[in-house]
Amino acid sequence: IRKKIGNEVYINSVRDEKFKSDRITVNLITPLDRKEATVNALVPFVLRKGCKSCPDFTELNKRLAKMYGAILDADVSKQGGFQIVELLLQFADDKFAINGEEMVKEGAKLLSDIVFDPNLDENGLFPKKDLELEKEYLIDTINSDLNDKRTYAIHRAVEMEFEGEPFGVSRYGYAEEAEKITGEELAAAWRRLIKTARIEIMFVGPGDPAAVEEVFAKCLALAEREPLETEKAPLVPYKEHKEAKEAMDIVQGKLVMGFRMGAPATEREKNAARVLSAMYGGTPFSKLFMNVREKLSLCYYVTSHFERGTGVMFVDCGIEFESRDEAQSEILRQLENIANGGITEEELAGTKLIIKNSLGSVEDSLSGIDNWYMTCVLDGLILTPEEDAAEIDKITAEEVAAMAKRAKLSAVFFLEGGKAK
Repeated sequence: IRKKIGNEVYINSVRDEKFKSDRITVNLITPLDRKEATVNALVPFVLRKGCKSCPDFTELNKRLAKMYGAILDADVSKQGGFQIVELLLQFADDKFAINGEEMVKEGAKLLSDIVFDPNLDENGLFPKKDLELEKEYLIDTINSDLNDKRTYAIHRAVEMEFEGEPFGVSRYGYAEEAEKITGEELAAAWRRLIKTARIEIMFVGPGDPAAVEEVFAKCLALAEREPLETEKAPLVPYKEHKEAKEAMDIVQGKLVMGFRMGAPATEREKNAARVLSAMYGGTPFSKLFMNVREKLSLCYYVTSHFERGTGVMFVDCGIEFESRDEAQSEILRQLENIANGGITEEELAGTKLIIKNSLGSVEDSLSGIDNWYMTCVLDGLILTPEEDAAEIDKITAEEVAAMAKRAKLSAVFFLEGGKAK
């Protein structure tokens, strides 16, 4: 159930009686911007340190403990051209409270305090200690992504693929910028997000979302709001082919290839692209796994992923340095094979079954449901996992082949051995 409760503020609720806990997530959605991405990414991590009603981390932890061990977390994600600042609270539902506490209302009040009424000093700034600690955390998070060589190669390929486009901006921003963030800049970023971001509140669990709506509607009635435009951007069309390589002291090469799908415009085309990606390199019996890895032994691992927010499919693999050309040629040959109709009934049925099995597990957890419907909201089409599975079932071999024909190699990044320049 989706309901507007303010100026570009929405509450989305999914009631499910099988759970004993409820989960509230506040998502602040703003266009990805290279100049603001890093300071925006710092905001949720500092917010989770406390609020006016719990002015330090010790007091906050005591309150979480009183809520039967409630869990508070923060993160940053991106979808399409948007950066999403997330804060969530998960707690026991009302009916499991020993003393009859109104847990949903209490949880909503605490999370609304954390997001909208943080612990600012007399100058309107966050505590300096929290700022410095969370800057270090953000820098470590950014560096941990870059220290994993597979993640680093994918990150570089995405930067190449979307050079000059919002999606090319890192969701966490950049370590060199994080080091320089001042208290004034952080406080200004928080105020800007509260004022201009589209706000999507997700409530999942057995509880009554009416209490969540009441608390946040009252809180937001006091907020000054001038939301930015956050309409879904059109999928990106094909651009020129880009290639780059980089040397690093590694023992296994990392090859990442991006394919633009001709900007699939309809949901049916996107679903055909999803089936194509799974058949190409997303299952244990995919074309890439069975041929590039098993039959020809050209790689240690190989997988493909369709980024439906941008309409781009990525293939990434780990290879011997000297196998780069042969592996790349075979990866392209397998895509051509699908485009030419090299699809058996068994392959199509098996691929669909794996996708549907994955969809069947969405509702096994509060986080799965939360993430699923948040993605739907941002995508502009709300379907249940069962409805989505039914749409996947309709895709034909001909539609998969047609999507493979539209796929154009647009970016190649190779991380090879040697000394970094």
